[in-house]
Amino acid sequence: MEIKKRNGKWYVYLRPFDGKQVGVRVDVETKTEAVQIEKMITRACRTRNYSVLDDQSKEACIRMFGNQKWELPDDLKGRAHSPNKELTLWHAVELFWKYPGIRESKDSWRKEYAINRLVYFFGKDFTIHDLRIPQIKEYRLQRLKDGAAPTTVNREIACLSKIFQVLIELEHLNVNPVRTVKRLSPKSGERESYVSWKDFHRIVDACPAWFRAIAMTAYYTGMRRGEILGLTRNQVKLSQRMIVLGAKDTKEGRTKRIPIHRNLVPILEEALKVSCLKTDKVFLLQDEKGVRPLKLETFKNVWPRVCTSLKMEKPWPRFHDLRHTWKTNARRSGMDGEIRESILGHASREKNVSERYGRISNQELLEAIDSMSFDYGPTEIVVSR
Repeated sequence: MEIKKRNGKWYVYLRPFDGKQVGVRVDVETKTEAVQIEKMITRACRTRNYSVLDDQSKEACIRMFGNQKWELPDDLKGRAHSPNKELTLWHAVELFWKYPGIRESKDSWRKEYAINRLVYFFGKDFTIHDLRIPQIKEYRLQRLKDGAAPTTVNREIACLSKIFQVLIELEHLNVNPVRTVKRLSPKSGERESYVSWKDFHRIVDACPAWFRAIAMTAYYTGMRRGEILGLTRNQVKLSQRMIVLGAKDTKEGRTKRIPIHRNLVPILEEALKVSCLKTDKVFLLQDEKGVRPLKLETFKNVWPRVCTSLKMEKPWPRFHDLRHTWKTNARRSGMDGEIRESILGHASREKNVSERYGRISNQELLEAIDSMSFDYGPTEIVVSR
């Protein structure tokens, strides 16, 4: 066995059938990955069992057989080895959305946003089989130049990988090139943020009327963007001043009760006065064209456009910073930590014994939210680079 790197590419040299040594390029980034692929190909060739190969190893193995003009084993043949060259990115997206469970997933709105970005960059008519690792890295680099956070780019690349996985399961492709692209470190874009009362209202006052209720809800509740946009009328219990989300509606997959601050009650009352036959969502798009369901792309454009028009100093506050701000305000207001975490909810945090067996009443939640103050100093945003 021999592993070499030439012109930035890794090559493995092996004796697959205990005969002459042959070499083949492997699309990986580290020597460790190259060694692993060499071992898998050698084992598969000597046992004549190619079904055990993963996508990367199978692609390299097919290339090796092609380079040597050897007859391709049956396990490496099939539709996937002769991909449909006419399969465009847009056709792939249509197949993806029709696949069981994709549309119904909690983060389908994230996938929709990621797909919009991918289609904008590559184009609808881009042939999916022609997508290679350098092009994926080029996309990633451009998104970072555009100001996207590393975690956002990682989610978009993960969505692309999911599309490839669906195409493999549908036997349109045999290899997922995205799997070899390493994730960006999220630490380079970590933020510590606090949006002041003054700056928040400065931004909100410049927003369209339909957007203000959404922003005020985020500021007074600490809810995630997806939770707010997905909020339905029956989840808002105004008489009890409580928002109740089911397990399927939260990132952490647990039910959650969010108390409604007194100042938020009239805002939600006004929002609930407007309805649309096409949806039972609380927050709708209202403009000169009428009332209709709100699309994510429309929502996402408002906040940065307003920050630009106000000529705010960068780094700008982000909509998600309102959640960070709520947590800071709650802590500085002296809210009990257990109640604070119960309202916020965190997917990465396990409940301790006290939380699993202790019940927080609605009255405790309401008293906690009513005791909050929302003006604790100037805006502070620190971004790690």
